[in-house]
Amino acid sequence: AAEQQRQAAIARNRQILEQRVTFDYDQSDLTPAALQILNQKLPILRASPQVQLRIEGHCDERGSNEYNLALGNRRAQAVVDFFVQNGIAAGRLTVTSFGEERPLVARSDETAWAQNRRDEFIITAGANAIQL
Repeated sequence: AAEQQRQAAIARNRQILEQRVTFDYDQSDLTPAALQILNQKLPILRASPQVQLRIEGHCDERGSNEYNLALGNRRAQAVVDFFVQNGIAAGRLTVTSFGEERPLVARSDETAWAQNRRDEFIITAGANAIQL
């Protein structure tokens, strides 16, 4: 039973680490909602130094490919900067921008665009070492 509880807690923490954040139109500033999510990730990252993350920046379809690749990069870098300012080693974090090339929702309306303006979090190392 104790091992089941431990595995459930690890699964919850993994879910928190993988929870995406969204951005306002044409912005790379972290919103209050994004900061709330990122603050939930901090204690897990601090307790699990083996965990490494790739932060993937995404945009909606508006704007040129070049512009959106740069914007996606700024969005992912904003998260890295937040983590580093809060004591997470930069070497544990990598950034990739997909611009508008991997939409989460394949529609052209404000609801879809709002979901497509996001950072995703991929655990690239240490997934089995997530601490409670």
